[in-house]
Amino acid sequence: MKMRSCLLFVLLAGWAHAQVAVEANKDYQTAEGRARIAKTLEDPHRAERMKPKEMVAALEIQPGGTVADVGTGVGAMLEYLVEAVGPSGRVIAEDIAQDFLDKAKTRIEANKWANVTTVLGTEKTTNLPAGEVDLVFILDAYHHFNYPAEMLGSIARGLKKDGRLALADFYRSRRGAQDKDMSKHVRADRDEVIKEVEDNGFKLLSYKDQGTSQYLLLFRKK
Repeated sequence: MKMRSCLLFVLLAGWAHAQVAVEANKDYQTAEGRARIAKTLEDPHRAERMKPKEMVAALEIQPGGTVADVGTGVGAMLEYLVEAVGPSGRVIAEDIAQDFLDKAKTRIEANKWANVTTVLGTEKTTNLPAGEVDLVFILDAYHHFNYPAEMLGSIARGLKKDGRLALADFYRSRRGAQDKDMSKHVRADRDEVIKEVEDNGFKLLSYKDQGTSQYLLLFRKK
């Protein structure tokens, strides 16, 4: 009986640390897949659907602040974040895929954004500088986190004492862009995400719908 209990504990521990976003990340596993995704991230129709200016305005970013765009992809949101923090502020573009970061760097250099830097993270850590960030912004990337607890811990470490986390993502129970079924792509719906984030060091401040298929959550670090 004791041996069976030990075996069950080992199995449960393994499941607890298993990757949880395998389905959502299938197309990200190869350079070819990421190249296809990059095209969709740069598609002007995506910007029309997301209304990025209105989204960033809702975050009430203060000029001079430091914002981290976690899961920046090709850097499509950087121009709006750079405008929000102003010349005295700082933007950190983070991603776990170097080829995405290379595209973001090209965008940064083309626009001569001297106050934007890039950081290569991993599936378990953002590698953000400890205690330096006012706001972490995650757009359409949270459902790709394979290790959400570890990533949320890393984000908390990067934030200042009163730092905030803004998370925009898809409803699991609603149709996505191009009427896509999100139930197999997104692992958790909004209320489940709220609980998960609050269980890992954050307090919900507000939430709102972002279009018909997405929501925007704003948290403060506990």
